[in-house]
Formats: sequence, C-alpha cells, structure tokens
Amino acid sequence: MSILNVENVSFSFGDGVLFKNISFRLLREEHVGLVGVNGSGKTTFLNILTGKLIPDKGNIKRPSSIEIGYLDQHAKLNDKETIKDVLKSAFSDLYIIEKEMITVGDKLSKCPIEKTEKLINKFERLQNKLVTEDFYSIDKQIKYVSKGLGLDVLGMDRPVKKLSGGQRTKVKLAKLLLKKSDLLLLDEPTNYLDKEHVDWLGEYLKNYPNSFIVISHDTKFLNEITNVIYNIEFSSMNRYPGNYNTFLKLKEKNKIEYIKKYHKQQKEIKRMEQFIKSNISRASTSKRAKSRQKKLNKIEKLEKPKTVCKPSFTFNKTRESSDLVFESFNMDIGYNYPILRNINLKLKRGDKIAITGCNGVGKSTLLKTIMGKLSPLSGNIILGKYLFPSYFEQEVKIGDKIPIQEVWDEFPKKNRKEIREALARCGLKEKHVHQKMSKLSGGEQSKVRLCKLMLKPCNWLLLDEPTNHLDVHAKEALKEELKSFKGTILIVSHEKSFYKDLVTDVWNMEKYSNEKLLKDLI
Repeated sequence: MSILNVENVSFSFGDGVLFKNISFRLLREEHVGLVGVNGSGKTTFLNILTGKLIPDKGNIKRPSSIEIGYLDQHAKLNDKETIKDVLKSAFSDLYIIEKEMITVGDKLSKCPIEKTEKLINKFERLQNKLVTEDFYSIDKQIKYVSKGLGLDVLGMDRPVKKLSGGQRTKVKLAKLLLKKSDLLLLDEPTNYLDKEHVDWLGEYLKNYPNSFIVISHDTKFLNEITNVIYNIEFSSMNRYPGNYNTFLKLKEKNKIEYIKKYHKQQKEIKRMEQFIKSNISRASTSKRAKSRQKKLNKIEKLEKPKTVCKPSFTFNKTRESSDLVFESFNMDIGYNYPILRNINLKLKRGDKIAITGCNGVGKSTLLKTIMGKLSPLSGNIILGKYLFPSYFEQEVKIGDKIPIQEVWDEFPKKNRKEIREALARCGLKEKHVHQKMSKLSGGEQSKVRLCKLMLKPCNWLLLDEPTNHLDVHAKEALKEELKSFKGTILIVSHEKSFYKDLVTDVWNMEKYSNEKLLKDLI
C-alpha cells in the first residue's frame, strides 16, 4: 500500500534546477536511504515533503491518516522543560485521553445508577485505546530509547536549557522515535552519536514497523538499515531496490545510460535546430520548419549531466614544531566539576591520534582544554615550541555571511580570486559561494570551515568530528590529505572506518573518566 505519492515535482533554487519532474510512490514498511552529493537537494526535498517548501510544480499526496515525523535540526525546544518532559510530550495525545478517562470516572462516581451505562461504555473505549497504544508502558519506552541514545547519562531531570546543541538534537531524535510515526524523515540522525548509539539506532530502525526516509553519509549505517535507495543526480531521483551496496553496483550502469541518452537527445536537437534555421525563411519549406519547431518545443529536455565536484583538501603546512607538542600531568578537566581526571598524556611531533570514548565522556572538552578555550581544573599542561594549531570545532554558530566573505574576513590579505579558488578546491561551486552560510547544507558549511583551516599555516590539526555532514567524496578527500599531512593530528571521530588506517594511536578517554560518571555512561 502506498503511503506517499510524489507526482512530477520540480523545484528551482535561484538560477539552478534542483529537481525536475520527480515522481515516486513510497510503500508501507519501505526503509529508504536518500543519497546524493552535498548540495544536491536532499534536505530541501524533505522540506518539500513536510510542506515547509512549496514545489514549483507537482503534487505530494498522502492519506490524511498518515502521520509524518521529521527530525528538524532547527526546531526549538522549551528551555523550561526537562529531558523527561520533552520525551513524555511524544505521548501528549494519550495523556489527553487519560485525562478524559479520569473525568469520565469522576462522573461515574457521582451520577445515578440509571445513567451509568453510557459513561461506562465511554470509559471502556478510552481505556482500551490506552491499552492498545501501550500507554501503561510509557516509562519503560522512554527508558529504553533514552538509554539507547545515551540521554540517560545526562540525567532525565536535566533542564533543556543546560543542553548543548548536539544533546538537544539527541533529545529531538528520541522524541521522534517514541512517537512511532507512519513515516519518519531523518536528516543525518547519526551526527552527535558515538558508535554504540549508532549501533543501537541501526537496530531500532532495522526493526521499525513503519516507513522511513533517512539522509546519511555513513554508508555502513545506511547499508544495514535500508531496503531501498533513492539517489538524487542530474536533477532527477532514481529508485534502486536493495541496500547501499546494491545501489553502488547499479548506479554506474544507470549513469552511463543517462549520459548516452542525453548526448543522443542533444544530437537530435541540434539536427532539428539546423533544419529549422535553414528552412524557416523559404516559402517552399517554411511549413515543414514550423512543424519541426513545434516538435522541438514539445521535447522534454534532459538536464545536462553534472560533473561531481570532488574536493581536494590541502592544509598549509608551516615549519616543524618541537619534538614535544603537548604533555599533561595529573590534569582534571571539566566545567563545574571534573569529568576527566588524572590525565597523563604525551603528544609528539608527527603523532596522529584518534580520541575515542562513549558519548559525553569529555572528548570535545579535552580538545578545548588543550586549545586553551577551557582552563584545567587542576594539574598542568606543557605545550611545545613553534606550535601553529588549527582547530575544527564540532559546534559553531553559523551566520548570514556568504562563504567568500566568511573566508575573506579571516584572510583579508588574500584577493577575491585566491579566496574563490580555495573554496572551489573544497568542492564549492559558484552558486554556493554567493549564498548565505545559513542557507547552505551542513556539508557545504563544513567545507567552508575546512577551507579556512586550509588557508591557515599550521603544523598541528585538532579536529572534532570533521566528517559530520560530509558526503562520501569529501570524506575520501579529507582522509587522503590527513594521511599525507606531515604535521601532528588529534581527531575526535565516531567513524572508526574513517580513522582506523589513518592514526598512529588511539586515546580512549574512558580510562580517565570520573568513575561515577563512567559507571553511568557505560
């Protein structure tokens, strides 16, 4: 049974066509992966499905009974609520029914016996509805999901206002999963999740009884949870039955066929245009030329195949640092209290280290402390000489500057051409560099930030989840550059497949965690 029909949807952004005459039927229990390079329109398409954007033409049809749940990264939470309050709100409809049932029960206790039958029937209907919807297991469901996503370690009574951006996203995801919508729309749900939470989410989605569409650049995750792949390419969307690995096998064949079809059509259009030009002014052939023009006007022209803009990251290496880069002695770090204790670490020139540990253990806090953005609560840090660090922060505030200005403000001595060329090397086309940063996709924003790192002379990279939002091509390019980088690297990443053959060692922060917190975390 179809739960969503997309009919001839087209959408343009500025001068560019994102989608042209897209049509498909989403079936019940289909688990869809939506893929495409950064900027191809994946998030835009989800916004069209939810009605946040209106297509230039075409229709989205679904039964009125179908509920769509969307993981909206920009949705606001009520700062006065706790984590538990937000998660319980997923069942707000059921709490309304419970309240109504209690009201009916109160009336039953007060009304005459001869008027009770109607109230009893209503009470039973409401109670049966609650039983059918598992109302009496709400606390159990909340505990299961919050533990699976690592929210329980934050404390279920923690106010939302005290949560980081990543923690807020996890709360939104947990609430969405608890609602069990007929159709889930998930945009990069594994961002801010560590491996164990990604694994839990993968199992949850594999067994999800309804339909979902997931955008993710974590190909291993996609491969495990999907039974259909939709690929956005050449302003169209193609359906590939099977998981991500099956899609890769079929995609290249379809791409070759499309390019052949495009060139064949272009050849036919050129032939018709030449005939019209040569014959339109002759009285004897004018009628035939006009007829050919009408035929040409009716042709549904294929979009020109776009070349994938593959990034090429090259960090601007400066002079070597001293042999010692960083060393800590009995260092405690945190905010109001230690989350990592008695840290004794040593980093030498040329080391490439992955920082790992369960979610919330303090990986980002460690990088911020090393960078001097936070002061250690106790202990000492020694930094080497001739250090030129470049820091990629996991969470940053995105403004409304355009990318060229964003980069130029940090490197005012460079000219416009140099800035534009640097952005192009990072995979950003002309249409991207004149859009506001807030209007770019998450991957495009990350590429602008990486561009700024590239232009800064450095011999030490500190990267906090740099692959979040990046497409497959960008991740491959970044990995190759990090492997060849001659300086020192500290990288926080939840993608073991990204860092495993890149680093020289792994620092697991659970070794240094506050024992009480670590017990809660694992």
